Amino acid sequence: MATAYQTLNYSQVQPSGTGHGVHKTNTSLHATSGTISSCALNDTVLIGYLPAGAVVQNVVLKAASQLDSNGAPTLTFDVGLVGSPTLFKSAVTTVGRSAGASADTAINAGGLLFKTAARSTVLVTVHNAAATPLAGAVEVNIDFYVEDAPGSNP
Repeated sequence: MATAYQTLNYSQVQPSGTGHGVHKTNTSLHATSGTISSCALNDTVLIGYLPAGAVVQNVVLKAASQLDSNGAPTLTFDVGLVGSPTLFKSAVTTVGRSAGASADTAINAGGLLFKTAARSTVLVTVHNAAATPLAGAVEVNIDFYVEDAPGSNP
């Protein structure tokens, strides 16, 4: 059965950036999970929220240590939103499979400059389970700006 983890400050992580007109304020949503014990299939880590009107510019997924120590590791991750769990990243094979820190900075084309219509929950999902799991944590950073609603300029 899949386990749902959450960042230590998940309930409070909703950055408040706002822009007006063409001058927008860049903001980041950044969170690190607590300890993930097994990286089992479909485990999720609730990262935080993107506010309505957030336009995503960059997504980074990082593991500070190895999460699958098998000689032929199988661990992969997805990063997305509830309802679209692979929006930003799908089946990432570069994170958590080797000793030491590892990160992925690529973003799926559909997630680049994606604009949220409403407050949206960001999550990391274990796409394929770890062959030989090690406890550890994942970290996510999402750079975005909040686009004004039409007609909201003063």
